[in-house]
Amino acid sequence: RRLGRILLPPDGSWPLISHASRAHTVKHVYDQPGYALVRDSLTLEETQRGASASRVVADLLYQRAPIDEVFAAMRNHRTMQRKAMAAVASDSYMPNSKMADSGSANGPGGLAVNGNAPSGDSVDGDGTDAERREASMLLLDAMAHRIEHIVRFIQSQCDFDTLLDERQLNANSDSTMIVPRSFGYWEHMNEVADQLYYFVLSDTISYQDIHERFYSLVFPADSDIHPGSEARKDNSYIWLLLQLLHIEKVAAGPVRHDLAGDEDMLDQLLQMYNERQIVSRDAFYLRDLALQATMNHQQANIRDNHGVKFRHPRMAVAMPFAPVLYQLQSEFGQQFKDEKYALLEGRSVCAAMKTATVSQIRQYVVPNALYTFLVPARETVQQLQGPATTYLQGGNVGYQLLDFINVGGKHRLLQLIYKMMLAHEQGPQFQFDGRQPSTRAGISCVAPHVVDTVYMLLYNAPYSNELMMKEVLEKLRRCDKAMAQGGARFSAANLRWLYTVYQLMNCRLLRFFKYYAHASHLVHHLRHSLVHVTHRQLYRSLECFALCLVNLQHDVGFLQALLDPAYHGVPLTPHASAPGAIRYSKPKHAWFECAMLSRNAAVVVARIETMRGLGDVPGLSLDDCLDSLAPQPQLWAPAVLRYLPRAVRAYYARCAPRASPRVSPTAVQQLVDARPEHAALLHAGDAAAEAALVAFYAPAERQALFLCVVWALHARDTPPVLAVVRRVLLAFPPSQMSSHTSALVDFVVAGEAERGSAEPTDATKAQLDDFMFRLQLVHHEHVVFALTRGEHDLRTDRMRLLLTRHVLLESPQFSQRLDAWHQLDFQGRYWADYGHWEKQTAYLARFPEFFEFEAALDGAPEPTPALSLPVYYENAMVRLLPVLEFALGRMVEAEDRSLLRDVLDRMGILYRLHQVPLTTLMNTLFVYFNAPTLHDAAVVRSLNRALLDMSQQNFSPEFARFMAGELNDCAHVDARYVSRIIERIARVVMRHLGPADKPDLPEIHYREIPNPILLALTECVVELLTWWCLHCAPASAARLHDPDAGGPLPATEAEFRAEEQQRRARAAAWPLAQLWLELTMEPERRPEPGAYAGATYIHSTGVLANVLPDELLAFPIVQHLARIVLEEPELKTVSGPKRYFSFVEFARTARFSATASDDDPGAATRFAATAVFNSFEQNRKHAMANRPNTYLTLLHSVLHYGGIATFATLSETIHALAAGGELCSDTQLLYLCATAGPILYRLVAHEALYVQILGDLLSILVQICPRIGLFDSDASTDAVEQIIDFFCFVKDQFDPGRPAWRRLAPHIAALPTLLRYQLQCMVDQ
Repeated sequence: RRLGRILLPPDGSWPLISHASRAHTVKHVYDQPGYALVRDSLTLEETQRGASASRVVADLLYQRAPIDEVFAAMRNHRTMQRKAMAAVASDSYMPNSKMADSGSANGPGGLAVNGNAPSGDSVDGDGTDAERREASMLLLDAMAHRIEHIVRFIQSQCDFDTLLDERQLNANSDSTMIVPRSFGYWEHMNEVADQLYYFVLSDTISYQDIHERFYSLVFPADSDIHPGSEARKDNSYIWLLLQLLHIEKVAAGPVRHDLAGDEDMLDQLLQMYNERQIVSRDAFYLRDLALQATMNHQQANIRDNHGVKFRHPRMAVAMPFAPVLYQLQSEFGQQFKDEKYALLEGRSVCAAMKTATVSQIRQYVVPNALYTFLVPARETVQQLQGPATTYLQGGNVGYQLLDFINVGGKHRLLQLIYKMMLAHEQGPQFQFDGRQPSTRAGISCVAPHVVDTVYMLLYNAPYSNELMMKEVLEKLRRCDKAMAQGGARFSAANLRWLYTVYQLMNCRLLRFFKYYAHASHLVHHLRHSLVHVTHRQLYRSLECFALCLVNLQHDVGFLQALLDPAYHGVPLTPHASAPGAIRYSKPKHAWFECAMLSRNAAVVVARIETMRGLGDVPGLSLDDCLDSLAPQPQLWAPAVLRYLPRAVRAYYARCAPRASPRVSPTAVQQLVDARPEHAALLHAGDAAAEAALVAFYAPAERQALFLCVVWALHARDTPPVLAVVRRVLLAFPPSQMSSHTSALVDFVVAGEAERGSAEPTDATKAQLDDFMFRLQLVHHEHVVFALTRGEHDLRTDRMRLLLTRHVLLESPQFSQRLDAWHQLDFQGRYWADYGHWEKQTAYLARFPEFFEFEAALDGAPEPTPALSLPVYYENAMVRLLPVLEFALGRMVEAEDRSLLRDVLDRMGILYRLHQVPLTTLMNTLFVYFNAPTLHDAAVVRSLNRALLDMSQQNFSPEFARFMAGELNDCAHVDARYVSRIIERIARVVMRHLGPADKPDLPEIHYREIPNPILLALTECVVELLTWWCLHCAPASAARLHDPDAGGPLPATEAEFRAEEQQRRARAAAWPLAQLWLELTMEPERRPEPGAYAGATYIHSTGVLANVLPDELLAFPIVQHLARIVLEEPELKTVSGPKRYFSFVEFARTARFSATASDDDPGAATRFAATAVFNSFEQNRKHAMANRPNTYLTLLHSVLHYGGIATFATLSETIHALAAGGELCSDTQLLYLCATAGPILYRLVAHEALYVQILGDLLSILVQICPRIGLFDSDASTDAVEQIIDFFCFVKDQFDPGRPAWRRLAPHIAALPTLLRYQLQCMVDQ
């Protein structure tokens, strides 16, 4: 039992943060098989500090985690519990039957209910009925607790005691619809309604269970008189149940049976009804008419409608408001009949609420009407970009209306759109005059506003509509597989469908995919398409989507996907079953033939390694991941390598990549003169010569030369014939165009160098503009990539920097486009921008785009251009954004602050349409937190202003002042500021539902990060890293490279590592970590008292420390261990003597008591040690809190969320203590054992660290033995006995046959005789 206090942390109630916690965090130490027997020796009070399956599920639901992630967490808990129970059974003499009935065997971290251990792996159809029921109860408990919490929060925000004065209606209301002035809290109800709808629809939770649970929340079963039930009544419960009645199997099943029988459910609804809410000051008809809407919806199932009021007298308090429903239905029907669509557009709050209320009354009336509004029966055919892209013009539904209609209506509307518009290879389907759905001549595309409706429905009802998204992804995978087989020829309708879906995902659903359970594997759905697609317009959309999709990746799951050839798509089930073990293998062919995609992917892999690490993923090879990205390893300049992690630098050092071949102007001129085929470029009309020219450039090794030849000829007085140039370029694979553009840019730079120019000439700039914009032979984003691809060191390459400035800032034609973009004023809240489509149309009309090099041709192009595809969201600016994100890193590495600031200030408006700007900002600040370029107030302010929309974020007042230019230093980062940051994170970790700090924030489901905890963490990281940049600003100028002064640049691994040491030294000088430690370990020092338990603040610190760079917070916290061990008086005391083979002593000290007895001579010292290793919360409860215990809790929170780098720092700290020789007590060593005990199961995969830590602990044991002075033939101390037990716990890892473990032998040999004998026996076993 005392060993359990060493091996398990003082508090392990670590919250699971979706998409922030590393993969290992779902495998709690309390559930590890090796720890199970030790865990079960603890008392129930002590084990309450451990894991809880119910808390994990509640956390994930609160965080809006993908449903597959929720079920995966439940499966993991079940699997780990079964392994733990098996470990207990194998080491126990209890019979199996008794073991199965033992409540303690399940532990607090298990998923079992009532002590019954499950035996399956899944919670879906593969599991037993008992397992499904168990999962259902777990989800029901979590949902009920959360809903009750939301209802209580709403009640606290509303005034239900003051009656409504109808003469003072607010702007949201009229005579038939009452809406409170503020109803932002209802987004929480919409969210849980969507989750409940999904669980009932998928048969995970039954309607009867939900109904009974809601009733018990109002009228607890353990009370006959129901005290306080009036206060607990709330119409929100009835509203939630009403959402479920729109599920046909619910209405036709339990509800119909109840209404045909004793009407118990109806009676319970009437009892739950709160009649005061509908007449109160904060009445909300959408909620408060739920009971009346329920009666109307189930009217056909109610027996004897006229007598129901006599059977249920309480109906008299609700029915006086029923006429309001009839008025709303009449108004809705009349407007629809008169073709007045104010209620269907839902632009005003009142109109949206009226339509939403009607949607609750009648099954499918509103979604059917909305679909008819979007796709009307009248044939008003419009063109998107030409006669080949026509659509049926309909209405535009407002986002507020889609947010508030009932969940069944959202589900139905999306079903209609999918089945009629997006599910057919023949194209959109129409159903007029009662005929069967079919295609319509002259209508080939989906209307733009229909596509808008799709993404809005997916965002505000992600759970209930996720299955449709899975079907779309599976179709994309099948199309991709067809392309892999070669020769795939898709119909025109299929190409339009693919282009529509890719645009929708790329421009509107990236936020959805970033936090999608299968996001890391989505690259499998377009891998072959990126190689085999020949339709150039479709390819450009694919290329942009691939860039954005890879940029989204933030976790090691992406690296696993790269080496998972057995992936078979997203499972088309309500929730995925348990995945099989991944067998890593490098694919036969590279993932990306496009150089731009492969280089971008390499940067993303390096970023994942930097921010997340790979230490807890056994068998994953980083080298194989990088090897699989491109056919050949890429060459990176030293300016790029210095910011890559060590493992990535080591890979590129081993593979020794070669530079791209350079093409000189002289060689191009010789080629043109030597080959007669080039005459076709100057004289049109010779078909044979043109065919010869196409054949000459058909080999892949010659294709990169062609654009160089065209450039050289274009610079002459007789430019080449564009029709011939087009014919040759059309023969090149679209995936190679970025490489060919890079060759052209290198050729241009080489030409300027041959002429001795220090900067590009005006003629060169003008010709480059012609190629990009007038002729459109190369794409603007490809030129930006070619200049900043990372192969050249921009710190010393002035020519490329000047060309980069030109193409992004000075080019007249690009400036025209950017000015037009500013004038059109595209909004960051695109879901609320009802004029977005008109702005897109106006931009494309002024700056038309061509995809097959026909921009400047006279007459009809030959060959005829491919099918024109419908453009909804994409344009050149949108496609530039992901490339600009890539180039941003290269500009930071170039250390040209002027260029970086100018680009950010000028092009910041483009980031309004960036799907994840906040995440991009955090990634940039994280990866380049040591870059001197960013250590400047003006530069980092420009970076924040470009990527942040402050109206959509909730930053501190200090940060707002910095953004406004009123603050230029970090002097305000004091105790009060840090205390507010800690409180903010703790508030969301505790699932707090307080009112928003800013009233104008977007709805949570439209925000970039819908997870409240992850959103708060990201915003805090951005703030803290910004203050770090300001902290480093005074000394940053000396670290910048001066191109005029010259001087050596860091280019070797030794120089890079020296920079890393300097970075650590700068981080150690920042007072943030010390201040944070003091406020966390001594809560009484906070300027304002905290509102939550102490462990909440500690675990919030652990989470934040591991989303910041390790040097700034995690490492200082771990290194603080040395001060705790050496300075805390509780640890300097030697524990009491312990004699061997004393059964009297054993009986006396093995009692299960929390305090020491007065007659025990060693009571004082044992009591002190017990307080150090006790449960953190129990120490606080019994006024026994102490700094070593608090720090141990904090340390293990940091280690739990951290990666292998934090373990290495812990090992270095313990090694320094061992080398220092200052330890003087066995309690200090026992404390060090307690720092390593809970992470031993993670160290097994890292033998070097494991051996280093154990060797240092043994070395310390050798040092302190002479200092204790109590050793004889049969004597020891209490602490040393626990230390020996600790080494006995890890005896399975001692293998003298392995060289690493032989390093422990000298330490064991140096121990006193008795201890040496004990440990030697253990090793021999």
